[in-house]
Amino acid sequence: MAPGTTFRSSPGRGVRQLRDVTLVLGPPTAGAFTGGGDVSPDFELLAAVARGVLDLSDVTRPTALRLPYPASTQLAFDRVVLAYLRQDQPAPLSVPDLLSRCRDRLTTWPLALPPDVLTDDARLIDRSSAEPTRTCAELASYGRLGNVEQGGAQVVADLADACGTPERFAACRDFLITHPVILHPDISKLMRPTTIRTWRLVRELYEPVPEHFSIDRVVSTCAECRLFAKPTEGDGTWCEGGCTKRRGGLERVEEPKHPIALPRAVRLFLALPGHTELVLRKRLSDGPRLVPTETGGLRLVHEGGAGRTVRVLDREQPALAAFRAAELAALEDSPLDVVMPDAVVDRPGYRKAFDRNLPNGAQVRLSSVSEFTAPYRSDRSGRTRA
Repeated sequence: MAPGTTFRSSPGRGVRQLRDVTLVLGPPTAGAFTGGGDVSPDFELLAAVARGVLDLSDVTRPTALRLPYPASTQLAFDRVVLAYLRQDQPAPLSVPDLLSRCRDRLTTWPLALPPDVLTDDARLIDRSSAEPTRTCAELASYGRLGNVEQGGAQVVADLADACGTPERFAACRDFLITHPVILHPDISKLMRPTTIRTWRLVRELYEPVPEHFSIDRVVSTCAECRLFAKPTEGDGTWCEGGCTKRRGGLERVEEPKHPIALPRAVRLFLALPGHTELVLRKRLSDGPRLVPTETGGLRLVHEGGAGRTVRVLDREQPALAAFRAAELAALEDSPLDVVMPDAVVDRPGYRKAFDRNLPNGAQVRLSSVSEFTAPYRSDRSGRTRA
């Protein structure tokens, strides 16, 4: 989060206050994630709906949900109804009706959205699993009222404060990246001499697994990204991190024994890109080092001491990724290298959409992992938009 904010807490308190972080922090400062300016009122409306969807999903026992709905959900519904009526379009009749429409492609909504600001397949709720999409979380982090990625960043900052030393912070951060979900918390293993110090610092960050991830009392995780997964109709699988696997490819499907997990914001905005970061580190093992900073970024340090600022991101929406990258770059005194998985950067049109949505003057260089780690990469100037 931005320097100078007054919100500080122990790691445990940080997690429990994720939903209140924007209220505590007050108006956005220079480091707040405000996106690429006001894209359009209707785009901000979609962001409000996304926040309402996530807040409703975060209700501890959704099967026991009773009126009133979370305030953000009800407000989003009211705003959507007003927008539709102004355009003489059939408005949703209820919050459940709005949620049903959230499974449709957002480009089919009767809203005035700028071209290329969302991919054609963007939805707020996944049709097969009924779970909020990554696009939903990315939209909910957009604008001055965004609160998802911001909450995850605050947890990381608080953890850095609690750790005291860069080495201890790096160890704790790696633990979170490699353990976004712990299906069988074994205290005897977690309290071993090699892990006890780390576990004591991070244990309050974990929460019981949300009820909607338990299917017939079985909780599944993806063998690739380690995030939640669900079997879907046919032979498919939904993965929270976007991995595409057949149901038989699920490595870990276990009867839950008090499983625990990091909050959604930390899973999606630390652990998911952290999976790519581990690949990046492995490929750089004989060269420069990637050193995490308490602000959530990385410093690529060469043997001679020279360094460059790096952010590893993993985003579904290239425009939202560009807005975020530009904001992060504005906080640096040198161009920012943004590294994403090869499979993301190589999607048809992804790089072009990212480039088109970078504000003028943004000092950003987008690379895939393969591009960034290629032997000639350090000699390449990359792309700076001026």
